[in-house]
Amino acid sequence: MISHTSQLTRGLYFTSLFALLPLWNIPHTIAARYFFAILLLVVVAFSNPGWKAFFRHNKILLVFFAYLFVHLIFFSIDFESALENFTAEWMKLILFSVLGAGAGLTVARYRPGKLMFLLGLAFCIPLLIHLGVSFYEGLQRRAIPWGYWGINEIHGDLGYTAIHATIFLSVYFLYQARRSHEKALSLCLLSACIASPLLASSRGGTAFVLIALVFVSLAALAARFKDRLTLKRQLAGVIAVLLIVLTVLEIGSLVDPGRWNGVMARMGMGLKGDPIRVTCDGIGVLQKQLESEGQVITPEISSVLRSISGGDGARTMTARAALILAADNPMGIDQSKKAYQIAISRDCDPAIFMAHAHNGWLDTALAIGIPGAVLYLLVLLNFANLGLKSLKQNDVMRPYAIALLVMSTIWIVRALLDSTQRDQMLEMQVFTICFLYGVLVNHKNSDAVVVK
Repeated sequence: MISHTSQLTRGLYFTSLFALLPLWNIPHTIAARYFFAILLLVVVAFSNPGWKAFFRHNKILLVFFAYLFVHLIFFSIDFESALENFTAEWMKLILFSVLGAGAGLTVARYRPGKLMFLLGLAFCIPLLIHLGVSFYEGLQRRAIPWGYWGINEIHGDLGYTAIHATIFLSVYFLYQARRSHEKALSLCLLSACIASPLLASSRGGTAFVLIALVFVSLAALAARFKDRLTLKRQLAGVIAVLLIVLTVLEIGSLVDPGRWNGVMARMGMGLKGDPIRVTCDGIGVLQKQLESEGQVITPEISSVLRSISGGDGARTMTARAALILAADNPMGIDQSKKAYQIAISRDCDPAIFMAHAHNGWLDTALAIGIPGAVLYLLVLLNFANLGLKSLKQNDVMRPYAIALLVMSTIWIVRALLDSTQRDQMLEMQVFTICFLYGVLVNHKNSDAVVVK
């Protein structure tokens, strides 16, 4: 009876875990996502994972949780709206952090095989779906469907899941794949991680897949896996990554030159002028300033100016405006993910409308205050530091330490260029990071079977 119960629990654990991971980036699956999250929580709680060991070196995470409640109670302008925002966003961060920690602490007792590969495959499923429907779309068009997002609502979702898939698969390829077919399958899935956001014309998504590959490679060089990572293999890996980067940049420039070329010029234009005034009154204000400074408005300059209305220039200008608004609202605005819209609308009816600041740290500061943004940054830095310290563990657990280090670091950097600390992206990143550290803590504090 005990063995049957254990077998059932094991089946429920892996079913709920590997159903949950891809659903974060498959549209219209919210109900299914929370169903499997609740099922996983029940299984984890039944297994009594011992969360205390997880939080022993994660007190900053508990401080952040406490801050969210304090902010809700004492710093809300409209408590009813703030409570709604808290339950819709930040309460989920707390719950998925606890769930991820419990799932990581529990996983070893279910004797998983090829866990790193399975995690990468699960996150890769939305990318494979996108490539599948893109292939069908290409047959209909009789051309490669560049810029096609498939069933996804925004192409950024493809890039977010690609980051996680890339980290897990590249670590697995470097340190756990032993047979040729395992390495070949890993490379095929890694190719999908690049091809999907590139096909969808997601520059950030494509760039951060490549950055993830570089980060994993650098972490691997630092870890020095004895004879598993020879100098010859290191040089081959560096050359391969460089060739991939150059190839991707060339493809992007060829298929969509207007989007991939001239990025620095458009971002540079977003650094000019008073950001609040330009956002409120439009690009005419900036054009007059440039003309007063002696700038001749050529067709090329005019094209770059138009990017302020919507594009790279607008993102830069909005981020600058959000920086000023965050200073004006140091304790945030009712924990709202629409805090930027609320803040700018207090000054004017903006001529240049952006839904958010396209900068996760500024959006977080506007939502829960500058102290809240700093605390969450410290949470991620602490996880990165814990991953770095765990590199000294044995060869079996070191890949999980590398994944934790890279995952925590890359989400810090990714948030500088987009609003990633919201919605399903926030749930996904905190769950995965806590899961990885849970695996490491479980190995340190028990005699459980080592995950491979």
